[in-house]
Amino acid sequence: MKLIFESDKRLSEDSRLIKRLYRAESGEYQSGSFIFALQYLWFHEDKWLELARIDNYEHEKGRTGVHIHKFGMRFVEFREMDFTEAEQLVIAIGEKIKQKIRLGDHDGKN
Repeated sequence: MKLIFESDKRLSEDSRLIKRLYRAESGEYQSGSFIFALQYLWFHEDKWLELARIDNYEHEKGRTGVHIHKFGMRFVEFREMDFTEAEQLVIAIGEKIKQKIRLGDHDGKN
């Protein structure tokens, strides 16, 4: 994969958004397609926690497609979206999980 774009942006004093966009090369995924990952990180109890990640990397024995990872959940949710939609959604999910943890209401079912 060839890295096209990467950023690590502070959203607030205790939150970050990491974005990576790649172009697949021959023999990887579908040559010429875009592969991406967005991570919402929160600084809590002296460490950065990944509260949400949306990517379209291969997942589960060759299954590909955009999917959402959420803090405390073992399973992912597959959903159609592009890079821009994924950025908005990962921030919204991360903020929601962060709020639930702060309120002591996080049960892993967000």
